[in-house]
Amino acid sequence: MEKRKYTRMVVHDMQIDISDGIGCCSGTVRDISRLGLCLADLAKRFGKNIDAYVAVASSDDLHFKFKVRPKWEQAGRSSKRVGVEIHEPPPGWTEYVISLESKKRKR
Repeated sequence: MEKRKYTRMVVHDMQIDISDGIGCCSGTVRDISRLGLCLADLAKRFGKNIDAYVAVASSDDLHFKFKVRPKWEQAGRSSKRVGVEIHEPPPGWTEYVISLESKKRKR
């Protein structure tokens, strides 16, 4: 049963740079919502026992900086996926996601 307040939308051209205050790594963004992200291709060792990160999501010439909190993690052989909640999303992010939502509805 889906408990999300906002629907997640798959994205194909968004990268993520994320720091836990100790180290940093890069990955890809698999899907987005107004208040969350699914991050993929992150180093397995990144963010152990840390409860908040700073992240910058980039797509073409757009860049969004967030404070995020991990909600779940799924480890693979050499990388992991992490679902994060955005703490106080910037207005530009909300506008971006709403524009994608409206494009999706028009299809």
